[in-house]
Amino acid sequence: MSLKIRKKVWRDKPRVGPETNNINLDISHRCTLLCSACGRQRDYLDKGLKVPGHDMTIEEFHKITDFFSTVTCCGQRSDPVMNNNLPQFISIAKSKDLYLQINTAVSHRPEKWFRDCFDRFGRGRWTFGIDGLPKDSHKYRINQDGEKLYKIMSIASSMGIECVWQYIVFRYNENDIEEATRMSKDINVRLELQISNRFLENDPLRPLNPKYNGDKNSEDQRYIAS
Repeated sequence: MSLKIRKKVWRDKPRVGPETNNINLDISHRCTLLCSACGRQRDYLDKGLKVPGHDMTIEEFHKITDFFSTVTCCGQRSDPVMNNNLPQFISIAKSKDLYLQINTAVSHRPEKWFRDCFDRFGRGRWTFGIDGLPKDSHKYRINQDGEKLYKIMSIASSMGIECVWQYIVFRYNENDIEEATRMSKDINVRLELQISNRFLENDPLRPLNPKYNGDKNSEDQRYIAS
């Protein structure tokens, strides 16, 4: 198999229609994962501090989304599926014809809960953080069941939802990209490689291949594998 990797031009807006105003919401303060490079871990938990914040309410979500046409739920200190109101948020977004993007890496919700979210979903896409082959993703995303989340992603795709498999390249998975590409094609989702710039000196997670090492002075880079 010949693997092609092309740089992605990142955009958090609908692919059709006029340019729109958008917002990213951290709709919770909770997460079940313990990812070592996450700001939640480094800025709070590693220092013995409590992560501040609260779960966004239905009223708050209603109020905020009156002013935006594209809404992204990508937690910087949490995971959006930890908010029990997410199914209602999805229904609200659909009723307002919003373009909704949900980024998750948490696998702890039951399949029935995810199916309910997918049934309610309107315009937008879901991005699933599975770093490496599903069986190995927990090596970075501690507490994640990667195989379960891959199944959830396949269910979403089978229901006609646009899905992205976000794959941060680490030492343990840098040689599995071709296999992951095949697996993504099997369920009709796009594999998106993320080149991280968060590695510490002598970090055991740092890829050996220099092309997978990000510049610490620039933003993380994203590539599409095909």
